[in-house]
Amino acid sequence: MPVSLIPDHLRKDWLLHLSGFVTWLVVSFLSLSGLEVNFDFFFKAGAFIGFYVFFAWVISSKNDTNILRNKILVMCQVILVLSLIYDDKHNLAPILLVIIATQLPAMLKRKQALLVIFAISASHYVFIFNGEFTNTFFQVLIYFMLQIFGFSSIEIKLREERAKEELATINQELLATRFMLKNSSEKQERLRISRDLHDAIGHQLTALSLNLEVASHKVPVEFKPLLQDNLQLAKTLLTDVRHVVKEMRDEEQFDLTTNLNNLVSQLPNCQLIIQSPIKINSLRLKQQLMFCLQEGISNALRHGKANQLLITNEKSDNDLTIELIDNGANFKTTEACKFGSGLKGMEERLADFNGTVQLIGRSKGSSGSTLKLKVEDCYD
Repeated sequence: MPVSLIPDHLRKDWLLHLSGFVTWLVVSFLSLSGLEVNFDFFFKAGAFIGFYVFFAWVISSKNDTNILRNKILVMCQVILVLSLIYDDKHNLAPILLVIIATQLPAMLKRKQALLVIFAISASHYVFIFNGEFTNTFFQVLIYFMLQIFGFSSIEIKLREERAKEELATINQELLATRFMLKNSSEKQERLRISRDLHDAIGHQLTALSLNLEVASHKVPVEFKPLLQDNLQLAKTLLTDVRHVVKEMRDEEQFDLTTNLNNLVSQLPNCQLIIQSPIKINSLRLKQQLMFCLQEGISNALRHGKANQLLITNEKSDNDLTIELIDNGANFKTTEACKFGSGLKGMEERLADFNGTVQLIGRSKGSSGSTLKLKVEDCYD
């Protein structure tokens, strides 16, 4: 399947960008038509071309990247449009202010954006004021409200996109939690059944075997073969019950690697690679690490927007180090990040195993982060 060279966010919003291009093209054509080819013509043509270059530069990047650069580019657009408004005989250049307003929701909060729009409109008023307050005021007010309309439309669109992303993340967390609860309830039920078999049926079969053995010494000789057969049957049943109980308890000693793979398989658009099996002796440590890694995977998906995860582990004697590496957003630092409630919860879970927790950003120029867990393994 061929891969498109056009980014996804441009292909999805092609109609919006096309309308911006056509608006710029019409305003440029009408503003430049009829002008003599002189310095003023080349200045305005350069300003129009520069405006669209800066506009295209902003929309070609994702909304969550290069925010500072995009703010500078938008400021350059404002300066160019105001320079065009200063000597605009057709009064068309202010239309481009609406295009500028549509770029603000991706980089500014609502109050900040409204202040910027107000400042632009105030400058617009100063540049076109000709001594008639009423006409100038209402002319600026029309373009001001158009800017508010353009800003609000894009803000609503971005808000809906963020809401969809949050809903998808919550759904992933629910799937992971459901898997964990199902897994936990199944283990508890198996453990309960194994205890019932051992404590009830196992003890009764033991008592039956002892009674049959005592009876075999007191009955007439002709009945002893029958009692011996029943005694052997009771012992066989006791052996089978103990074997079933052992198997059920062995199942309780779940494999961490298998359970992690099963967990991630419940999550859409997520890939997990475990470089080598994680060998741990302590059942309690396995359970706590499962919860910690589940929390780490959930955070990588929710906060880092990751879709690929790698787990590595290294064990020396009883010292175990596990790293969960994701390809999500980078913290832009190699230092351990401050602890939030999630990381504190992990540290509390691993406290009985002298555990430490670190969340480390990747080096500059690379994406993702690393959750590093250090614990001491033991036998329960």
